[in-house]
Amino acid sequence: MADPDDSPAPRSALWRYLGGRLDGLTSAVLVFPLFLVYQIGILSGRGQNGVDFLTRALIELGHKDVTNYLIAMSVLLVVYAAVLVLLRRRGSFSPQAFGPMLLESSIYALIMGSIILFVMRSFLGVLPGLFIGVKNPIDVIVISAGAGFHEELIFRVMLMGGLAWLLTGLMGKRRAWLIALAVSSVLFSVAHHIGPSGEAFTFAAFVYRALAGVFFALVYQMRGFAVAAWTHALYDVYVLSLA
Repeated sequence: MADPDDSPAPRSALWRYLGGRLDGLTSAVLVFPLFLVYQIGILSGRGQNGVDFLTRALIELGHKDVTNYLIAMSVLLVVYAAVLVLLRRRGSFSPQAFGPMLLESSIYALIMGSIILFVMRSFLGVLPGLFIGVKNPIDVIVISAGAGFHEELIFRVMLMGGLAWLLTGLMGKRRAWLIALAVSSVLFSVAHHIGPSGEAFTFAAFVYRALAGVFFALVYQMRGFAVAAWTHALYDVYVLSLA
């Protein structure tokens, strides 16, 4: 008979965090600070993200009244707190995961640009001119938070995830995922060159952002939405802070 004292010790929060891809609910909890910073920031006139359909819906729901908008945000904050308490009671979420997630995302954000530039220099012989400084640090934080949350939600969770789901029955999971990754990454790059605030098109800039989309997609697929969103946001903080 096995000795009860020989039973495996419970895994640490860090080990559980590194044990696999973050589930959707845990990602939703960990990414909420990005959403909140952005939603509060745009009230002060900071730029709204181009693919931010959620805020537009909230504004329409509030009939373009700031008070109604704040009420809607307060309701979301209460829901977030309730989900957090529920997950804590069920033992399926630990606040200690936030630190490792932030560290992991910071590492990805720091190495991503160097990897992409190395690939472009080695295989295409071109380098992009993307880096545009934003002087106001509050603008940097708000813009980066909005890009991390909304662009990863639209291009990775909804577009890549949805397209892969639709194509899986036709061509198998692996091929469907590769096609979804390619399509979402190209559209991610295209989105930065359209609209009144879009950047002037250059081949190098387009390729750079498409490869960035591939990088974010790989992070999303392997580690989950929260890590991809925070990687995107922290990378944008770094880029937008450059003078």
